[in-house]
Amino acid sequence: MDTVVQWVRVYWTKDSRGGAGAVRRSALPEAFPLPDAEPPFVHEVQMLEWNEFSPGMTVTSGLPPQSRVEIIEADGHLHVLPVRTAPEWASNGLDLAWRPTAVTMRPRQTLRWQIDHRLTTERGRYYRLDTLNVSYGHRTAEVFLHPPTHRVDERSHR
Repeated sequence: MDTVVQWVRVYWTKDSRGGAGAVRRSALPEAFPLPDAEPPFVHEVQMLEWNEFSPGMTVTSGLPPQSRVEIIEADGHLHVLPVRTAPEWASNGLDLAWRPTAVTMRPRQTLRWQIDHRLTTERGRYYRLDTLNVSYGHRTAEVFLHPPTHRVDERSHR
């Protein structure tokens, strides 16, 4: 399967919710150049407020587990649907009874799917933005640096 997945996750606290922190966070990239690897693979990028949003990256061969995102290839198309990607105790303020349906991609198409979460732990509240980038049948190092063919925005706007 000629599929590449890039998962960009940004974590922050209330310190970056408003003012200069929010401006800086909003300027973070939604995508990165891909490493030199054979598809299928998953390129994960994490940017943490407590590490000055410096990107940390890993590459894993294969596709993500079905428990994280459903990726099904059938009849020359790719069907993609992220599974609830935050722990049960997380909230994004959206009605979870309503979710977008799977995106159907043709070869040489890309997808960008975004969803944010509010997480509460014993240390307090923090926030996470997940950006899932998927490329089907088209891989260059810069594939995700261009506007995607498909875009789904599940971010809350509170």
